Amino acid sequence: MNRSILGACTAVFILGSVAACLGQDVPWKAFNGTAKSQESVAPGDLKAELSPAQYARVVKPIETRIDMATKAMEPCEAEMQKPEEKRRQGVLVKCKERSAECYLAASYSAKKAARLVGKDSLKAALKEQYEEPNKQKAIDIYLGLALDAHTGGNLRAAVYYYKKILSIDPENADAKEALTKLAEQYRQASKDAKRSGNKGGGSDGKEHSWDNDDWKSTGRGDYSDYGNWRNYTGGVW
Repeated sequence: MNRSILGACTAVFILGSVAACLGQDVPWKAFNGTAKSQESVAPGDLKAELSPAQYARVVKPIETRIDMATKAMEPCEAEMQKPEEKRRQGVLVKCKERSAECYLAASYSAKKAARLVGKDSLKAALKEQYEEPNKQKAIDIYLGLALDAHTGGNLRAAVYYYKKILSIDPENADAKEALTKLAEQYRQASKDAKRSGNKGGGSDGKEHSWDNDDWKSTGRGDYSDYGNWRNYTGGVW
C-alpha cells in the first residue's frame, strides 16, 4: 500500500475516532433528566439517613465493586516488587484493565443507585462519594495504559485505550489531544516519504512493497502491530 495513502487514511481514521466518540451514548448520560440538578444540593449522610436494609441495597453493591478493583491490583503490586527485567508486562496490563473495569462498574452502580433514594441530598452523596471518584480512577488507569502503550510503540493498544477514555468522558482533553497527535504523526510521516522521493514502496525499492522490515524500522512495534496498521483502513480496528 502506498505510504502516503496509508498515512492519510490512518490520520482520518484516528480523527474520526474522536468525532465518533463525541457523539456516542455513554452510561453517564443514561439517566440524565430524571431528577433536579444536584450541583447545588449539599450531600447527605448515607449511613445516617438510610436504614441498614436500604444501605445494604444501595451502597453495598458499589463497595463490593470497589473491593474487587482493589483486589484486582494485588498481582500487579506483587509483580512490581520484582526487578524490572523480570516483571511480566502482560500481568501488569491485565491487572490494571480489570481494576479499571471494576472502578467503572462501581461508578455506574452509583449512578443507578441514585434511583433508589428519594432525597436529592442522598443522590448528591452517591455522586460525590462514589460515582465521580470511581469514574476518574478508571480514566486514570486507562490513561496510564494508553501512555505506556504509546511510548512503547504499541499504537494499536494506545488508540484502543484513548477511545475507551472518550467513551467514558467524551470531553477528556488528554485523550483528544493524544489521538490528534497520532493523526498528525502519520500526516508528517506521509509528507516525509514524499519529500524523500519514495513512491510508497518498501526497503527493496519496489512500489507498494511495504513489509515487516520496513515497519520495524519506524520503531512503531513488532509484526503484529505492522499487520494491524496495514489493515487499519479496512476497518479492522
